[in-house]
Amino acid sequence: MRIGIVAEFNPLHSGHRYLIECARKIADENNGEVICVMSEFFTQRGEIAIVDGFTRAREAVRSGCDMVIALPYLGSVAYGDDFAKKSIEILSGAGITHLIFGTENDDVSIFEEIYTKQQNTNEEEYRKLLKTGLSHAKINSVLYGLENNNPNFSLAYSYYKAIREAGLNIQMIPIKREGQGLNNSEMLEEEHLSATAIRNNINDEKIEKYLSKNMLTDLRKENIASESELFPYLKYKILSLGKDGIKRIYDVSEGLENRIYEASLKTENYRNLVNSIATKRYSNKKIQRILLHILTNTTKEDYKVNFSTNNFRVLAVKQAKTAIIREINRNGRIVLHPILNSKNSMNFEHDIKVARIYEMLFSNKDIFRENIQIID
Repeated sequence: MRIGIVAEFNPLHSGHRYLIECARKIADENNGEVICVMSEFFTQRGEIAIVDGFTRAREAVRSGCDMVIALPYLGSVAYGDDFAKKSIEILSGAGITHLIFGTENDDVSIFEEIYTKQQNTNEEEYRKLLKTGLSHAKINSVLYGLENNNPNFSLAYSYYKAIREAGLNIQMIPIKREGQGLNNSEMLEEEHLSATAIRNNINDEKIEKYLSKNMLTDLRKENIASESELFPYLKYKILSLGKDGIKRIYDVSEGLENRIYEASLKTENYRNLVNSIATKRYSNKKIQRILLHILTNTTKEDYKVNFSTNNFRVLAVKQAKTAIIREINRNGRIVLHPILNSKNSMNFEHDIKVARIYEMLFSNKDIFRENIQIID
């Protein structure tokens, strides 16, 4: 048995540890392993990772994972289906038999019914609803009954769809999410705080009971990343690209380049920029992802060339489990690289660029000098 986890761990807190513990218990009972795929520098909602991927991967292995593989930028900063598709592709290539995940609603029996409805929906019907200004999430709720106010449940459906469409024999293990809601930023007395609340209150002593001592130490010795620091670089990039350049950026469509360019001329901070561009149809999360694509100059051509890669970096591994890397590479479905060097770096050109932009803003590290984290 090999159990997979898709994660961001931004940062890894008590709720994440509970999920890992559940996976660890099942794996140990079946002489198995726990493999995680994790976003590295930026997240699915278009936000900055609070600290770099090596730091968070190290904590994941300390908490019970056997290995952490980096999810490439184009899989990390993507709408739910692409995020799930790339994550499942990596985990499937790593040989997982089960996928464990947290969700607000652990009854996933409805997924097959939703999937059938999607397959039978007329494209024209979907386009008509888009033209009314509804977001994709709202349309999925209206047409298929997919709950748009339960983000983990919706993402779990994307995992289901990725597994089904690839014809994979992977069993899903839902774990009922306890504690604070995913996007709640308040400091409440809960069994588990949300990652959002922890990030927003990083200097509050109350968060200490939700983080391990190692995670807290790592957070407090690193520069904490914040979207507000992006704004001058982002505005420069928007103005230097111009409308024609923005049009070539990945996920920009239907004249959105005009709205982005005009908003950049009128706003004075990152949050106002996002709010000025967002509409009922284009959610704040989608706009945040597009702004990261602009910052990193991620074009539609980059997506075509790089999304399909089968080369991936290993960030951390348990010392007793390093042989898993060789086993996966022998099977040949994906190729894992523990370090970057002159022989393999051409496979990671886009992610190296993204890493250096992140590092320029928030740390002094160079991923060429960061080796795989091997944890006792």
